[in-house]
Parts: sequence; C-alpha cells; structure tokens
Amino acid sequence: MTEILLEWKDKGIEQQGDQNGGTPENEDRRTPEMFLDCPVERESYRNTLLACKKDLEETTDQYGSTPLHFAASLLSGRPLVQVLLHSNPIQLYQPNSEGWYPIHVAAYTGAEQTVCYFIRKHPEIACLRDSKGRSFLHIAVEWNRWNIVAYACRSPWLARILNMQDNDGNTAMHIAVQHGKKYIFCVLLRNRTVNINILNNKGQTPLDISQSNIPTGFSYLWNPEKMILLALTLCNASTGGQVGHFHDRYMPQQKQAGEEKESEKLTNTTQTLGIASVLVATVTFGVILAIPGGYKADDHFNGGTPTLAGRYTFDAFIMANTIAFICSVLSTINLMFSGMHMVGLRLRFGHFVICLFLAFSSVTSLGAAFALGMFLVLAPVARWTAIAICAMMMIASLCFYADLLNGASVARAQYVRRGNWNVDDILAMCDNLRLGSHFNEIWTQMSHQMHRTRVTES
Repeated sequence: MTEILLEWKDKGIEQQGDQNGGTPENEDRRTPEMFLDCPVERESYRNTLLACKKDLEETTDQYGSTPLHFAASLLSGRPLVQVLLHSNPIQLYQPNSEGWYPIHVAAYTGAEQTVCYFIRKHPEIACLRDSKGRSFLHIAVEWNRWNIVAYACRSPWLARILNMQDNDGNTAMHIAVQHGKKYIFCVLLRNRTVNINILNNKGQTPLDISQSNIPTGFSYLWNPEKMILLALTLCNASTGGQVGHFHDRYMPQQKQAGEEKESEKLTNTTQTLGIASVLVATVTFGVILAIPGGYKADDHFNGGTPTLAGRYTFDAFIMANTIAFICSVLSTINLMFSGMHMVGLRLRFGHFVICLFLAFSSVTSLGAAFALGMFLVLAPVARWTAIAICAMMMIASLCFYADLLNGASVARAQYVRRGNWNVDDILAMCDNLRLGSHFNEIWTQMSHQMHRTRVTES
C-alpha cells in the first residue's frame, strides 16, 4: 500500500503541479507513512486514491498478487478490503502465480473477519481451489489457523467444503492428521459432517496416516500423534481396502528404530531423570535434620524430639515427606535397572515406566510436604499467608497435568461426535479426580487447624 501511495504522490501530484504551472500552494507535504498512521486520514486517502487511480485496482506485482491479496493478508485489513471489493469485485476471483485467491491469503494469515466478509458477500468463493486443488480450509489446516477452521465447522453453509479433496485426494482431516495438528483435529472431529473414512489418491484414510506417524519403539503416551490415533480408533474409523497391499506399496514406512538405538535413547533419558530423582531424595532426607519448629532442648521433657510433634498437621507433613523419600529412592533403583545394557530392552522399558510413576509421586509428595510445613509454622501467626502458600502450591501442581488436559480436549471432541462416554472420557475424569485428591489433605489440615484456632480464641 505504501508503494501505491508513493506512486500516486510521485505521479499524480506532480502532474497536477505541472498542469497548474508549478507546485500547488496548498500542497500537503506529509509523507504517506504519516497518512497510514492516522485512521481517518487513511480512510480519506484510500478513497481519494481509488477515485484518482482506477487502474491500480487491476495492477499486479511480479507474483500476480492484486491489491486485494495484500489487503486480505492483514489481520485488521477488513476496512481496506471493503473499499477494494466494493470498487472492483473481480479481484476476488483473480489468483496469483501460486493459484491462491484472496480468500486463501486471508486463511493463511488467520484473518477470520476478512474470510467471513468474503463469504458473506460472495458465498460461491468458498469452493475456490488453488493450483493444488486446495480450498481455503486446506490452507487454514496446514498452517494451523484454528480460528478459520472453527469458523468453517460452525457455519452450516460451509458444510460442502468440509470433505472437499485436493489434487492428492486429501481432505482437511487428512492434512490435520498428517501434520499432527491435535487442536484442529479436535475441531474437525466435533463436526459430524466431517467424514473420517474418505480415501485419498494413495488409498489412505486418516486412520492409515495416523498409524504411519507412530514410530516403533517406546514413545510418550500423550504425544499428539498417539492421541489422534486413539481418537480415530475409538470413533470406529476404517482403514484402506487392501491393508496388506496398502502397507507394502503406499503407506510411508514407519520409523524403524533398532534395539541399539532404542537402548541408547532409553539410557540418555534415564540420565536426565536420575538427577531429579536423586535431588528429591537428598532434599527429603535433609528435612529430617532441619525439622520445622526445631527440636526441644535436652534439659526439657522429651528432649531432642520435634517441638511441634503431636499436632495433626505435623503428622501429615512427616508422612508426605516420608512418601516423597521412599518414592524417590525406589525411582532411583528402577532407573538403575532401566539404564543397564545387560537387562533386556522390554524389561528396561518396564522399569522406566515404573520409575516415571514413582518420580511423579515423589515430586507431588514433596510439594505437599512443603505446603504442609509452611502451613504448620505460619498458621498460628499468619493464617492467611499460610492459606495463600497452600493455594499457590495447588495452582502450581496444574503443570503436572498439562498433557492430561490435552487428552481431555480429545475426549470432549469424541463425546460431541459419538454422544456417549468412552474410555478417554473416563480417563479424563479420573485425572481430574486425581488432581483434586493430591492436595485434598492440605485443605483438611488447614480446616482442622483453623477450627482449633477458633476454639482457642473463643
């Protein structure tokens, strides 16, 4: 747009000055960039520009892009799009050198308002295809523009493009699965109009593509590729017709990882996890030497024992610290077995899974012990500070469930599509219950301590 303004400034104003025999007396000497910074001046300047230079609407650059292509690429370019489209609607049907129409450009940049405006004014452009046969929905899925995909899925008048295939026979669902776009996959899966059993030109369904994305060997359970495969399987998605022939000729070969590579990967992972496990064991052991509240003097009754012993909160603190220590020690032992090359690979992997569970439990128990210890020493003198610390620890614990919450989004998509509860929904509910149960004891101790404080004050 700045280039157009400069061209108009250099040619239009100078020609006007030459016709008048010199430079106009009231010539506005502001630069085009100054006009672009002011919305009112920008609107007036656009109208003046289009009135004086009608041929600019049909001007294209070296890539075949029209002014409407550039306007559609702006996230907040709807006012400019309205002016250009009202002046010359033909630009909406002019592709650039890559076959992209303005609606493809808007979908690429995620300009939802521009896409909505295009379709509302000219509904037929929703089916426009680029040189590869892709609609604007294909572009939005490939470039992870979930807002454009959500708009297409919630608009009944766009149902005809949800299963549209490109030159390779791929639908939007194929592309989402191929690139592992889990959030976009969930948006498409929630729409029952989307067909999950369409074959592309290679005879692949989305389920076949999802299976080809899973590497052999061990991998993380909550990876997007595994979540997508599980969701398609639970939705009864089908594979290609001739499965054996398909695997031999068409399906991309899965990543073959030999035992040596898997063993090296497992060894490197155990080294990283071992540092955290040993650190937790060291911290929990050091707590016994520096107990909250200290120890009684030797000349007192029960000298050398913890000062706060006998309180319910203190007992809970000791138990949480003990559980953290035991879990970290057992996790370290399992890590030793999972890192030994003399142990079979399957057995090593089993020890590694156990180690992950124990390490997770030890860190969680350590967090609970910290919150209980702070509450134990602060509650008598700064009750609300102690409560705030416990609340912050509970909020911080949500980071352990980031991947589990991602699984819940897939479960919700399956529920909308199938209309019944399935395994993923039950797992999501169990994870939420486990999240609440981890720090439920903290709230119990807080309530008990606050009740005792009120009784003492009364």
